[in-house]
Amino acid sequence: MIKTKLCEMLGMQYPIIQAPMGPYDTKELAVAVTNAGGFGMASHPVPDPKFGIMAILQDDETKMQAFESVKVKLLNSLRHIASNAKGNFGVNFRVAPVQSDVPMLLDEVITEREKNPALRKKLKVVVCSAGDPTQPYLKKIQEAGMLRFHTVPSVYHAKKAEKSGVDGIVCTGFEAGGHVAHEPLHTFVIVPEVIKSVKVPVAAGGGVCDGRGLAAMLAFGAQAIYMGTRFIATKECEFNDKVKDAIINASVTFPREDPTIVTQGVYGPLRHFKNKFSFELAELTTKLKNKEITMLDVYKFESGATYRAKGPEGNIVDGAIWAGQVALRLHEKLTCKQVVDGIMAEATETMKSLGKMVA
Repeated sequence: MIKTKLCEMLGMQYPIIQAPMGPYDTKELAVAVTNAGGFGMASHPVPDPKFGIMAILQDDETKMQAFESVKVKLLNSLRHIASNAKGNFGVNFRVAPVQSDVPMLLDEVITEREKNPALRKKLKVVVCSAGDPTQPYLKKIQEAGMLRFHTVPSVYHAKKAEKSGVDGIVCTGFEAGGHVAHEPLHTFVIVPEVIKSVKVPVAAGGGVCDGRGLAAMLAFGAQAIYMGTRFIATKECEFNDKVKDAIINASVTFPREDPTIVTQGVYGPLRHFKNKFSFELAELTTKLKNKEITMLDVYKFESGATYRAKGPEGNIVDGAIWAGQVALRLHEKLTCKQVVDGIMAEATETMKSLGKMVA
């Protein structure tokens, strides 16, 4: 049995945390991960497809309707997870300035948690990302009795988060899917340096998908692994099966290259799976750097793209698929239990084998 300080803090059986991933709330995935012994995360959903990303940039009634759709989805998600998960879980908020719905959503979550015994018992942590950890309203998380973690890509950001009073840090390397840093600091470089630089517990992600990866992160001093792409390719994930198939076939489709590409995104750089959409977005990214277009043009192009791929349409050509480089190492669509059990068995065996090498 592998136990860490973070297992005790979060009340999870194994040191495996599912990374949040939009556009959905990932409630079914969170339940499956928690029930398999890991730690499930409810994702901060995006507005309904009829609104798209553009809604959050407006300042009118449409924006408020979009935020209302997000609130309803998020609260329903938390209630569902609390009712069906056998253990604890968390929720993610993107706290970038453009995400102006978060203060309202946080207040709604705190209110719901106060009146819902199951939610109060099981919702243990809020993981913030894509924004400043020193924003005053984030203190409400701990005041409400929950733990506050922040996702960071560098030592500078880790120290800033720790100074702001977080209870833990999630450190992800540049290999990770979705939102990544401007600077390409990779997992095996940044994770040990962040761990050395802070006193709070650290969960590590970016390129981790198996038990050997867990053993490596534990060797660096991490208290858990933080995985997204591996959990996309599971039977319980809400994403369209065409997206999952694209990921597990990455090594065949891209036998000689990285299956992903980094482009401009709403909150900064984004790692996408390579397809027609991501290549066109990369062209827009170049035009943006050359000041031939504005961010508004990028937002318009991106709006609705995640639903096109991951939703019922399953458009993996003209839709956005956020995935990490580790897609090259994924070859099967498994259940969450198979993923978690496999990681723990391999990590235990790896650590035992390494121990035998010590004279």
